Amino acid sequence: MRILLISDAAHFLNGGANRVVVETCALLAARGHSPAIAYFTPGGRQVDWPLFRLTQSGQADEISKVLGEFRPDMVQIHTGLTRAGMDAAASGPTAIFCHDLTWVCSGGDRMDRNRVPCHRPHGLGCLPLHYAIGCGARNPRYNILYWLKTSGMIHFRDLPHARLQVASEYVRGALLENAVAPDRIDLVPLYSNPIVRPTTETSEPALLLLPSRLVPAKGVHVALEALERIRTLDWRCVIAGDGHQRPALERLAEKLGLADRVRFLGEISPSELDGWYRRSRIVLFPVLRPEPFGLVGVEAMAHGRPVVAFGGGGADEWLADDVSAIRIGSRDPGAFAAAIARLLGDSVLWERLASGALDRHRLFQPEAYIDRLLASFARAKPPARRR
Repeated sequence: MRILLISDAAHFLNGGANRVVVETCALLAARGHSPAIAYFTPGGRQVDWPLFRLTQSGQADEISKVLGEFRPDMVQIHTGLTRAGMDAAASGPTAIFCHDLTWVCSGGDRMDRNRVPCHRPHGLGCLPLHYAIGCGARNPRYNILYWLKTSGMIHFRDLPHARLQVASEYVRGALLENAVAPDRIDLVPLYSNPIVRPTTETSEPALLLLPSRLVPAKGVHVALEALERIRTLDWRCVIAGDGHQRPALERLAEKLGLADRVRFLGEISPSELDGWYRRSRIVLFPVLRPEPFGLVGVEAMAHGRPVVAFGGGGADEWLADDVSAIRIGSRDPGAFAAAIARLLGDSVLWERLASGALDRHRLFQPEAYIDRLLASFARAKPPARRR
């Protein structure tokens, strides 16, 4: 089967979704399929399958041209397109992978300024709510642009032949609240390749790893505030990722007296990140929003690394408190600091959670992921002919 994946990028860039696209292509190719990627963002590593660069964000003529050249049997959409672009992409059997809530929420996270979940379906009423409950941007121009973008993306509801794929029940629930028929939605949890290594021999006793985009919702600033509370303990922290908040976070680390113990790596390759997972003792996941999935947690489990994390959203579907992780309910830096200190000081607890992490990773194997994905593709149908 010839499968075209439409994505922001054809390389690992600022988060898990683009990495999922690249690695999905490898899994499809291993099963005898012929994948290709159509993408917008230049740069990144080369891959072994056809690439089609899109110069405009989801324009129908560009997408139609790619479809004519590659002639896919299946199209899988991973990123927002214009309404016309989505119609062009969905001219045959189609699947749409909703990695986050921007498909149904112009505020992005479906929560107010106090992080209270919002269950309102997308509509005109969302525009004033961006100000009333603080779920949008401060600039009204951006709120209008985001609202228009989501209004175009939610056009998937008008494509009844297209399958909708989600990585968590949390995102599935958001689609249901936006009037999507449940029989159109396929649950396809993400995965991480298993790492068959001893859990203790490669770790550095006091190394903390925080893989994250550097944006406020990811809570890196809360992690730094937590680390300041345990300055008397022996630890060092590596932050892997980039984003517009990086200068402010570096200044915060300096202000808190942590500059010599916290290292910002920036964006790194998957192989480099794998090396840091192997060296780490504990993985930090201080995300403040309800996370759509949280691939970091599954990657940590693959390496047998306990996670200290705030709960909520899709993360609760892999985050097993006192089995493979320490789950903190309140978004409190003091509680986050206490959990890190507890793990650093209790080797018996660390061993038990590390072993539990490896055991739970069996639920998130690549074979199960690709089986579910192919089953979802098989349910996709060509669009009905219009009279």
